[in-house]
Amino acid sequence: MAETQLQKLTIVGCGPGSPDYLTEAGRRAIDSATVLVGSPHLLDTYAAPTQEQIPAGSDIDSVLESIALHREHDKIAILVSGDPGLCSLAGPVLRRFGKDVCEALPGISSVQLAFARLGLDWIDVRIVSAHKEIPDLTPEDLKTSGSIAILAGHRHSQHWIADLANALGNKRILVVCENLSLQGERIRRVSVAEFQQIDLSTRTIVLLLKAGVLQ
Repeated sequence: MAETQLQKLTIVGCGPGSPDYLTEAGRRAIDSATVLVGSPHLLDTYAAPTQEQIPAGSDIDSVLESIALHREHDKIAILVSGDPGLCSLAGPVLRRFGKDVCEALPGISSVQLAFARLGLDWIDVRIVSAHKEIPDLTPEDLKTSGSIAILAGHRHSQHWIADLANALGNKRILVVCENLSLQGERIRRVSVAEFQQIDLSTRTIVLLLKAGVLQ
């Protein structure tokens, strides 16, 4: 009996939030899939009524098992926020199934959009994720970095970021970027004291920029 040819898995970077920022390649991959995997908000945004949906939550192993079960008969698109290479479900998928059977389609990350909004390049940016947990980094680890982009959203990340900004001193400018590309987008330069009083959105990027770059 002939071996069943398993479909390739397509990992789609869906951009920072608004469907306007989804690439055409990503849109084609989503439209041609029979099964979509992703967070509930991405499935709500992109899934058609005819497409089966696999919600991705905190139980990543269960999601990977569901993908494995569907691979024989279905064309699967795995939806991730921003770009697949930046703190996404792409990592576990690639480790489980291998690079040879996965195609990753890049998307626009919130970090890219934040720097574009400010009219700055991001060639020397250190990206730090404090979205799911507080990173094991000290101010000493980051003091020689260029600009620092922190993916915030964890309930304790705001205190950690404030402590980091204080430790780095007045050579840094603190910029808060919330809900980029979405209704309610807001970008503001604040002091550390002001930052500590903000009720941050879960979709927040905090930039610690070198003094002088916004002049």
